Amino acid sequence: MSPLVLSVAKDRPLRAWRSLALLGMRIAVIPFALHAQDTTQVYPWRLSYFPYVTTSPNNGFMLVARAIGFRQSRWDDRVSLHDAVAIDAGYSAKNAWLLRVRGDFPRIADGWRLQVIGQASYETELEGGTASTRQTGSIEVTRRVAGPASIAVRGDVLHATLEAFTSMTPNGFQASEARGRIALVLDYRDREYDTRKGALLQGGGFVGSSNGMKGWYALASGWVPLDESTRITARAGVRIGTHMTSEGVRTMPAWEDNFVLGGGPESNRALPIAWKPNAKMMLWSAEIRHDVFTFPGGALGVLAFVDANREYCDCQYLTDGPGFVEPKEWTVGPGGGIALRLLRNAILTATIARAEGATRVYVSSGWSW
Repeated sequence: MSPLVLSVAKDRPLRAWRSLALLGMRIAVIPFALHAQDTTQVYPWRLSYFPYVTTSPNNGFMLVARAIGFRQSRWDDRVSLHDAVAIDAGYSAKNAWLLRVRGDFPRIADGWRLQVIGQASYETELEGGTASTRQTGSIEVTRRVAGPASIAVRGDVLHATLEAFTSMTPNGFQASEARGRIALVLDYRDREYDTRKGALLQGGGFVGSSNGMKGWYALASGWVPLDESTRITARAGVRIGTHMTSEGVRTMPAWEDNFVLGGGPESNRALPIAWKPNAKMMLWSAEIRHDVFTFPGGALGVLAFVDANREYCDCQYLTDGPGFVEPKEWTVGPGGGIALRLLRNAILTATIARAEGATRVYVSSGWSW
């Protein structure tokens, strides 16, 4: 064999190892390059507007128009939007109406987030077709303490005009309140939008300006994926208050998401909105969600659930009686529905459930929790 051929044969293994080493270095650099590109990318403010519908036993079919200005978050972020200011305006077949302005700023500063909401509405109540007009405003500031732990402080103001609320008040009445709440939040979710796995635990205390209202609450939610298309989720909570007002009993405190208790798309979907709220309320729900069909930019899914709630009368405050009185049983409502998801967090759900001898249908935006 000639010296030239022998030299080439000896160099081949060396060149092969050099090529593999260079390839390995390039592969190793890719994640860092992508990360650097992602963190330095700036998303501009954009404007989007579209209609959607809601349906409830109280207010009937409502057509809502939404305009939202937003800055999108990075694709690997836990939140879908870096900033968002949304305006919703709706009118229903039962002459109910809604006007809401909401600002969400989950990345307002390192470790800080802010939410501001202003809303005015006219809606039909449960008792005898009673109607109410409400104006509310809230501001909530959250500070991350360490890891998944955050402290959230919220303030609310409310003015409500209720028409013929009970037989004792045939002419209705007006109520104005200010409330404050502080809570500890432990967020173990994989992401905040369309959560797939993890848990969200929260609890805290609240006070009100009327009648010396005060109390505490605890709320826990969890998500467990069974496969890429199916997950099980559940929620349980309790709110106990003393000297609660007629407006105070309606609402469950929750981190950036106060919701109406008793019945409704965010509590018991088998009951009308605000069904028999009281000073002490307990709730639990379990749900399974399954994506039947996925497509670029979204998915169509089905869900089955069981919602339940239980109310306790603060009879000591109302009648100088023995204190909290336990009802006979839970109000349980099984049901099911469909869900349409567009992009990362535009979700529309339609559910049907039955309790107390009647069937209720809700169409609403977003998951129940």
